[in-house]
Amino acid sequence: MSSPLLFSLYEQASVGCGGAPSLWTHPLDDRLQVNSLDRWRNVAQTAEEANLDALFFADVLGLYDVYGGSSDAAVGWAVEAPANDPFMYVPALAALTERLAFVITASTTYEHPFSMARRFGTLDHLSNGRIGWNIVTSYLSSAARNFGMDEMLKHADRYARADEFMDVFYKLLEGSWAQDAVIGSKEDRLYARPGAVHPIRHDGEHFRVEGPSLTSPSPQRTPTLFQAGWSPRGREFAAKHAEVILLPKKDPQEIAVGLADIQARALAVGRPAGEVRSMALARIVTARTAGEAQEKYQELQRNYHVEAQLVSYAGDTGIDLSRYADNEPLTTTSNGLTSYVVKGSPGDAPLTAGDVRRKFADVTRGTDLLFIGTPGDVARQIQEHSETSGLDGYMINPLVSPGSLNDFAELVVPELAKRGLYDTEPRSGTLRSRLRTDGADLLPVSAHGATFRQT
Repeated sequence: MSSPLLFSLYEQASVGCGGAPSLWTHPLDDRLQVNSLDRWRNVAQTAEEANLDALFFADVLGLYDVYGGSSDAAVGWAVEAPANDPFMYVPALAALTERLAFVITASTTYEHPFSMARRFGTLDHLSNGRIGWNIVTSYLSSAARNFGMDEMLKHADRYARADEFMDVFYKLLEGSWAQDAVIGSKEDRLYARPGAVHPIRHDGEHFRVEGPSLTSPSPQRTPTLFQAGWSPRGREFAAKHAEVILLPKKDPQEIAVGLADIQARALAVGRPAGEVRSMALARIVTARTAGEAQEKYQELQRNYHVEAQLVSYAGDTGIDLSRYADNEPLTTTSNGLTSYVVKGSPGDAPLTAGDVRRKFADVTRGTDLLFIGTPGDVARQIQEHSETSGLDGYMINPLVSPGSLNDFAELVVPELAKRGLYDTEPRSGTLRSRLRTDGADLLPVSAHGATFRQT
């Protein structure tokens, strides 16, 4: 019998969710209700009833304004717009659910570690430990300008800042309060034990923080850490900090090689094998018959619009396809999201704008992982892909919401469960305890963050 995989739901507090942003135009999609708590309550409660591990919120901090030299096309197509703040959604949804965990994307480039530690510590308390943080360094030039910068930091500089950010974050949440600092005694008129709460007095290149943290130790202390970097520097960061890495790749052999590299890097910094878990973004199109599944895919294609996808590509990579004829090679370089650039193989002719447009002609772009067919077909494809790639699980990226989630929950979950790939037993406890084989709530002693812990 196979071991259960991890499964979570990927969403954005936007109308045009990343990946296939124009599909909000599909007659069965409800993302126009992005501002409605009722809409999100239905999503969260369906995810909880399906026993998904988490609801993951991606996020951006600027509009996609590269295509055509403005944000007009982005707001017209609602490409990751509007971009509401997921930090505001999660407290409400945590109150409306009992077991579902929530992962929030937040940037080390434009946030400050003191305020971030306060927000995550508070959320971890209010949710009883059901909180994760997807650590990003951000990639949109428009985001840099929104935070008063003339241009986006270089890739290496963003990661240097992120490393120091994490140290400050750990010092606050792991180190400034002892685990047993809180007494909470009315009789003794004592909330916290004297000497158990300390300033951190961090004075570094990017941050100067006195501390201590304003929140007491929460169930996890540090939220469960997710990260999606795939560049060499991103892998180095993941090996040091991440508990779950999220991959924007589909080829199982490429994934296997990349995961082996990250695991080797993790071992080199003292983390044991298996401590870094992995998930890939996946889309699922399924129906009770193969013919119905194919018709559902064709309906998606009829409501898919390539221009919206090119707006997304331009924002992510900094390459404005509107400036290029089909036969022109792409010459733009960028500090953007490099894992999203569609590249040829070594030795191939230069990549042209036409190559990219053809890659995006279908509803699933060249880098996307798609499972399509009957529920049994999809379960088999997932099993084969996970066995070859070595992935620990999949983040379901719904092409149509709520239909894709409903189809997965109703049709695919039973088939996965038959194969031992899906845990249908409701689980309580912190997010970290569910992901770790030892059921621990806190970062393990082998984690870099744990070295800052005050016991």
